[in-house]
Amino acid sequence: MKISKILAGMSAAALAASMMSLAAFADETATVKADLTGGTVSLIDEKDDDGVVTKTGVLTGTNVKLSDVCGIDVNVTVGADSAAKIEAGDWISGGLGYNSESTGWASKEWSFQEGAKDVTGVKAADGSYDFVLKGTDPVFADTDTYAQVWLQNWSTNDFTFNAFTLLDKDGNPILVVESDKAQGGNTVDLSEYKKQTEVTLNGEGQSTSDGGKVRINIKHPWCDDAHKAAFNLVDDWSVFAGADAIAVTVDISNVTDAFTAYPCFTNGIENGIGYWEASDNNPAVTVNADGTYTFIVKFPSALEMDANNMFFDIATDLAGTDGEDPAVKMAVKKVVVLNKSDAEPADSSESTADSTDSDESKGVLVDSSDSKTNSAATSSKAANNASNTNPSTGAAALAAVGVALAGAAVVATKKRK
Repeated sequence: MKISKILAGMSAAALAASMMSLAAFADETATVKADLTGGTVSLIDEKDDDGVVTKTGVLTGTNVKLSDVCGIDVNVTVGADSAAKIEAGDWISGGLGYNSESTGWASKEWSFQEGAKDVTGVKAADGSYDFVLKGTDPVFADTDTYAQVWLQNWSTNDFTFNAFTLLDKDGNPILVVESDKAQGGNTVDLSEYKKQTEVTLNGEGQSTSDGGKVRINIKHPWCDDAHKAAFNLVDDWSVFAGADAIAVTVDISNVTDAFTAYPCFTNGIENGIGYWEASDNNPAVTVNADGTYTFIVKFPSALEMDANNMFFDIATDLAGTDGEDPAVKMAVKKVVVLNKSDAEPADSSESTADSTDSDESKGVLVDSSDSKTNSAATSSKAANNASNTNPSTGAAALAAVGVALAGAAVVATKKRK
């Protein structure tokens, strides 16, 4: 029976895919693209009962034969759920193996606990994990009419498949199969800001749906006590005082259709700053694929704020259902306070931020240097600095209280170097 039919009867969830290259291999190693969704790669063409090709095998057009394959290395990035379980030592396991006429359903179990199963997930330098089966004998026969390699996760559903690498009898790569899904991301020029102070975060936030639109909260002063930690990602908000701008980097995953995202912000002061629509002060960014995106909020003068009532989120025009977890996930990875001058504030004696005019602080913030760049689309609407409501996203303003709370953020992938 083909693996596609077997998988349909099993409880393992289909896992989302996102493009990521493995470390550079020898020039002669072939690299191809394929749909890695579900964690299964077809090596040769599969046909239905009428002889119509339903899947194009990755060996097509290469010099690799089925009988050259003696092992496999599957590289994945784990999401927030799996990462937390690994850190806590909780059990996560799955299967890794092959399927063809000559092999049948040939599988080995894996886990993250060394020696507990046949295969151990080994953490790479970039934070991803490799699952490796190696042997010296050919896995498949050249006479097989279908052949597949696969990895299943039986415990969670937040793996991102980065690459499947076929290995020869010596354990060397002979074919690298990367996802054919485009990688998103954008580049933001921060060179005008001489002082860039990264803020310590206490979490990554929770993506949620409010007013029928998906967003992720960074600072939400009106949520209930049960959600204060998840929706207030900085312990000391006074670090934002005096900022000329703030940059926020967010990992976004499970993107199927392009949408627009932009920061919303109020400084919590009556008749103060109220950016509820995208503008030159808080430009919108087009999100067209999984990736890492940076957003910026600019202020007309050094930021004054009431930390107790300040509101800050990344809003989107992406439809969501209130009370349900959004399909698209967002995780806040970095928040940076930006100042055009590297001088310490005249009225501050407690600031410990590095005030040196370093080359690094003058640089361009690049979130996905090897992926497609998305230019920030800027709305023609002026920011409503006196607004106390958010008619477009449904976010409550200074006098409002209840906001729908739901969702969980996952880690999106970074391109492996």
